[in-house]
Amino acid sequence: MKVILIYGSENDKPFMQPARDYLEGESLDYVEEVLSAHRNLSELIEYLGKLEESGEKAVILAIAGLAAALPGVVVMKTSLPVIGVPVPGGPLNGIDALLSISQLPGQVPATTVGLHKKAPLNAAMAAHRILKLAGS
Repeated sequence: MKVILIYGSENDKPFMQPARDYLEGESLDYVEEVLSAHRNLSELIEYLGKLEESGEKAVILAIAGLAAALPGVVVMKTSLPVIGVPVPGGPLNGIDALLSISQLPGQVPATTVGLHKKAPLNAAMAAHRILKLAGS
């Protein structure tokens, strides 16, 4: 069991350092992928398809700013728990990302964390708690 961090952009990686620090401090396995829902959708869908086929247990952190389509796409292509992490930036300083994730329509069950510098830590801690429920 592990945590999978999927970034919409390589530029989002520094924002998630607190999450990586937490995961490493708790000796949790994690992997990082940069797969944009806008720039390389086919690769994202292929990655998620292979993940589903593997049957591997994981929690996905979908990190995205601006329109933040990534969490919605990820949750529709996998049965794994997805936590959307909005990234501050752009003309609305991340409010658009937060609203995009928190206002997903029915039957698109992504969760989200707040829009602040501790959001990556909260996301990692939430993923850890989900993994504990699964017996990790």
